[in-house]
Amino acid sequence: MPMVFTEPELEFLRSQRIARLATVGPTGWPHVVPVLYALDSSGDFEFDVDGVKLRNLQAESRAAMVIDAMGPRRGVSVQGHAELTGPERARLRVEHKFSWGL
Repeated sequence: MPMVFTEPELEFLRSQRIARLATVGPTGWPHVVPVLYALDSSGDFEFDVDGVKLRNLQAESRAAMVIDAMGPRRGVSVQGHAELTGPERARLRVEHKFSWGL
């Protein structure tokens, strides 16, 4: 079932371009990097993956993203499973979300 975002959350997510993506490394430690993202019509996040991000997602699909703006403090945090959709491209299917300041 697709994640349902509120209208304020959607407006905020569409106004931003950069998220921080967290993947699970082979030792179990998180790896966090900025990524450019697009939000598709079903509420999934699409983004490019290469290097460590790609290796991590090939081994473990759990991932998280944070999209935030510090002035004023507001943002959306999501967790879910990512799937590789093409060469160096992935989609995060959101299973949990939390937002603040929206």
